[in-house]
Amino acid sequence: MDPTAFDNLKTVLEGAVYDADLQGRIVVIDRRDLADLARLSREYTISFQLHDAPDSPVTCISIDFAELVNERLHHGRSGCRLAVVFTMPIRRSSVCALIEGTLRTIWGEERIIRQTLSWQFPHERGPYKNEATVEFSRLIYEENAADLPEMVPYMISSLEELQPLSGQ
Repeated sequence: MDPTAFDNLKTVLEGAVYDADLQGRIVVIDRRDLADLARLSREYTISFQLHDAPDSPVTCISIDFAELVNERLHHGRSGCRLAVVFTMPIRRSSVCALIEGTLRTIWGEERIIRQTLSWQFPHERGPYKNEATVEFSRLIYEENAADLPEMVPYMISSLEELQPLSGQ
């Protein structure tokens, strides 16, 4: 059986991230390749950070049920959803506006930027865990595979620009 579009895109992304790791620009700290048999979906996550930095962006490619069925049963074109998540501690919610501005400058105005703050109960006054997600409003297809290695420098640049905001 041929590999799915998901498998091909995952391999390209993983190779680009490990190339940056081998160059010493980042350190890969985690990797997950999950299959949800109830929903017939897959998700791949690779986590990395700058050397000696607490920030850890997570790049996630997932394929949902309809797309997997479309590719396997109908030999159709399937795509994957791509999101880049930057996780960092912050002390004040006012920093979120700076984080959003930084990510918009790097990733562009057309991207969807979502931030979620959480804290460990009962410490409601922080520090907060901020998950800033850069989402793409379209699916990524196999013919977009060459775009994935070009995204890794944007991820690294985002880490470098967000580093001074971490812990504020």
